[in-house]
Amino acid sequence: METTTAGAGDTAFEPSLWDDFFVSYTPPCSQMSEEWMRERAEELRMEVRRMFEAVNGMSVADLMVLVDALQRLGIDNHYQKEIYTTLSRVHTGELEILRSEELHIVALRFRLLRQHGFFVSTDVFDEFRDGTGNFNTCLTRDPKGLLSLYNAAYLAVPGEDVLDGVIAFTRTHLEAMKGNLTSPIADQICRALDIPLPRYMPQLETMHFITEYEQEDGHNATLLELARLDYCLTRSAQLKELRTFCLWYITRITLYPPKKRSSICQYI
Repeated sequence: METTTAGAGDTAFEPSLWDDFFVSYTPPCSQMSEEWMRERAEELRMEVRRMFEAVNGMSVADLMVLVDALQRLGIDNHYQKEIYTTLSRVHTGELEILRSEELHIVALRFRLLRQHGFFVSTDVFDEFRDGTGNFNTCLTRDPKGLLSLYNAAYLAVPGEDVLDGVIAFTRTHLEAMKGNLTSPIADQICRALDIPLPRYMPQLETMHFITEYEQEDGHNATLLELARLDYCLTRSAQLKELRTFCLWYITRITLYPPKKRSSICQYI
């Protein structure tokens, strides 16, 4: 069978810009053996699974914080069934919700439920409005609550003009206060004002949030360790794929340099 190579020389087969970087690159976390990391990660995954088994002893607020942390740390893929079951119980009212919850928790519940396909009315924010329908002025002193409300508002469905007003209100006050805040909340606000959390690439959020989560008061050490191990294991797998690809490319460019580009189509 005759191989057609017409037009193959139109594009030069240039050396990779990466050169052999990924062939020899060793990430810092690889100082620990991959086998140990996998075994430790599995132990931690079981610990987190036990947290969901104790769901009846946790408040809705604690559950929302747990689910949010799992998602932003990039380890929620291990608990899709548990997360869906928990949010379903919250949505149906099986798990009791306190009406006096702070803005951060109410907005977080709104966002998480909508992200997972459960409809929640915007009426849940009415308790934070005054008699004129405007948000209470005290909210402007709650950056965490405003940020959570801002991100939640981006889960609007067509026709929910009220959430457009929420975005305008929260954005104005977050812009005004971001210069007076410290990390990690200041960094999270700047990131959200650029690209709201529901529209942000999850992998990039994980990269930022692993560092920020450690700085939060009351962070869960088990989640943090699992997130770091999972991140390292995922990166290790990706680096192996890049190494394989780079070796293949280096071999091809050695055998078939740019001037011989017209014949390479016969071999790939």
